[in-house]
Amino acid sequence: MNELKLGRLVVKTPAVCGAVEGRNVREMSRAISLALKRGADLVELRMDSLGDKEGWQKILKDDLPLIFTHRPKREGGAFSGSEGERVEIILEAIENQVPCVDLEFSTPKSLRDKVVTAARQEGVSVLMSWHDFSMTPGIKALKRMAGKMVKAGGDVIKLVTMAHDPTDSIRVLDFLVDVQDEISVPVVAFAMGEAGRITRIASLMLGSPLTYASVGRPTAPGQFDVAETKLLLQKLMPREGGG
Repeated sequence: MNELKLGRLVVKTPAVCGAVEGRNVREMSRAISLALKRGADLVELRMDSLGDKEGWQKILKDDLPLIFTHRPKREGGAFSGSEGERVEIILEAIENQVPCVDLEFSTPKSLRDKVVTAARQEGVSVLMSWHDFSMTPGIKALKRMAGKMVKAGGDVIKLVTMAHDPTDSIRVLDFLVDVQDEISVPVVAFAMGEAGRITRIASLMLGSPLTYASVGRPTAPGQFDVAETKLLLQKLMPREGGG
């Protein structure tokens, strides 16, 4: 299909991103290895799951294809500290040359701008994310949000909604198709929940550069695991997704 540039790395798309968690550095390192062994093209490092953070910088070695995520509780993550503390960890990851950081659009603007500026200086990509855990808004509302996220500095933007029925899934996919003609950056969009599971694969067929899959315990409702996702891609998109 195409390629997605994340910092110093170039990833062939459509790509499968394995979301990994761990209570300590050893567990996290094992989970990363397992994700890659199962065929993940990228790894989402869920730093918010790390209870014992001592030595976490060691995980960022060897040019691993990482999206560094430090998700707060309000966005479905595990981190319950202050926004300042949370962002400091993201800034440290940028200093350590992680390829890409996930930055929630809901982050206070001053801190959000600080992360975007630091990422630009270090050649790190910013994946700007937004989640609605209650519903799937209308297409116009989603487009407005997408525009704000690009303006805020997203190199890639990710909009994730909750699907309660097939209509919600169709709506988020319609949005994905329409918005690509209106903005200049890659768009990841899909719906969570059982009713939205199909969008995690269908979105790749409609222009999303990547999808997220679990390695062990799902990190979001409706996730397939990495091996399932790769298999489905090979069956549905044999020329592009067989890699």
